[in-house]
Amino acid sequence: MILGFTDLQESLLVLVPLKMQIETALRSIEPEKTEVVMESRLKDEDLKFTVCNHLKILLCSFLEEWKILEAQGSNKKIQKTLKITSPALKRIRKWKGLSKERSNLLAHGPRNKQGEFTLPLEIVARYYSPTKYAETILLGMCAILAIELALACHNVEYQEAVNKLPHSSQEIVEKGISTFEEITTEINKIRSEMRELQKNC
Repeated sequence: MILGFTDLQESLLVLVPLKMQIETALRSIEPEKTEVVMESRLKDEDLKFTVCNHLKILLCSFLEEWKILEAQGSNKKIQKTLKITSPALKRIRKWKGLSKERSNLLAHGPRNKQGEFTLPLEIVARYYSPTKYAETILLGMCAILAIELALACHNVEYQEAVNKLPHSSQEIVEKGISTFEEITTEINKIRSEMRELQKNC
């Protein structure tokens, strides 16, 4: 236990940031209030591909933490939470190859545990993981439902944990360039340096 948190409190503190990340990912491709935005986003294949791959990584993190929560199942209140959320977890866990796809393709380069190169399409074909965007979006929604229910059932414990968190007065300093103009300038500099080096190849 860190800072005197119970195991349940630690799990809730891990699940909440995951929920926020999943919600942010979903917001980037979910239908918006205006039909124009909705149509343009839903037609953007690159956006859907990228966001859904990120969602799969987040879903694996969610499943890992949910397993830790399930290990606390001797607690009657947690048992009830697990029972109520079981339909959402059943839908996500139906996809047995999610973690394999995450580990062998999405979160790392296409290499297996032995460090051998693996063809990306073979990974997608081999493991049972969703290839349709709508299914991945649905799984993200299921994870959110489960976390929201856990927070509703254990809100007192969560609020106690939040109150234990240290309040840092340290300011976060912004790092990196911040405008498209700077991006253009910097990439042109890097290209120029590479062209010079390429002359010697």
